[in-house]
Amino acid sequence: MITVNVNNQSHSFEGSLNLEELLSVLSMTSRGVAIAVDEEIITRSLWQKYRLADGNNVVIIQATQGG
Repeated sequence: MITVNVNNQSHSFEGSLNLEELLSVLSMTSRGVAIAVDEEIITRSLWQKYRLADGNNVVIIQATQGG
């Protein structure tokens, strides 16, 4: 089991997952999203390959429309 901090909230998972799987588990769309892990931006092309580890700090930013 791993525990990661996502946007200042602790989440526990049965095992390691990649960033695309994380978005799916959190019911978030990948459209208009940026992800940083431990203060490092992870490009979308690496989301499938990047495996989360216990203790990672993840920030997910969702772009919004405004006017």
